[in-house]
Amino acid sequence: MTTTPTQTTRAPARVATALIVWFLGSALGAGVLLAVQPMIGLDPELFVLVMLAPAVGAAAAWPLIRGREPWATPSVSSQRLATSLLVALAVVVAYFVVVSVARGSAPTVPSQVGGAPVAVFILLQALGALTEEIGFRGVLLHGLQRWLSRPVSAIVTGVLFGLWHVQYYGLPLLQLAAFILGAVVLTLTMAYVMTGSFWQRMATCTLIHLGANLALAFVGDDKVQMTTFAAAILAGGLVAALFAYARRH
Repeated sequence: MTTTPTQTTRAPARVATALIVWFLGSALGAGVLLAVQPMIGLDPELFVLVMLAPAVGAAAAWPLIRGREPWATPSVSSQRLATSLLVALAVVVAYFVVVSVARGSAPTVPSQVGGAPVAVFILLQALGALTEEIGFRGVLLHGLQRWLSRPVSAIVTGVLFGLWHVQYYGLPLLQLAAFILGAVVLTLTMAYVMTGSFWQRMATCTLIHLGANLALAFVGDDKVQMTTFAAAILAGGLVAALFAYARRH
């Protein structure tokens, strides 16, 4: 289909509008979900409702996003998607190895978390990872690539994703900086591992995100410094880079 000059002129404005709608929808959703959490008595250790907010913003912006550039990306074969998921799994293994070494023992998987079976906890964490990925690595990262290169878009998205986690603002400055660095490297890793359509990319990103969360959860947040977390994320990024190098050569 031929793109007319009018369509080309309107595209940046549409993308900017979509990102603004996403941000406002996410912020409003976060406020509502933070208020709802104590009302329903949901243990934050089990699931934090605010993780759903980025997807709320994405739903609000969806009419501006669906099937349109820069979010419309072609699907890849199941084999290529499987390769992407295998690399993501290798990245997750690196997270667990580094955290385990830093702790001095293997992560411990509890039978229950927040009064619920650990299987329920993992499913809820997967849901939360998916909804955050839809917003940040789905809507925001791809939208920024309308103006910025992929690495710069990933860095900006990573910083904003780190700042989204306001619960860490009380950390010492070095620990907070380490967490934001980890969020940036996490996003860079995802940007170069994910491939295919919107939902194929979300599958890869969700696996990496879930792995990072579980690597922390199964050793206890109070036992893992954010500097250790950042080291684990850097190790995962190195694993992804080595796989990419191997594929090229």
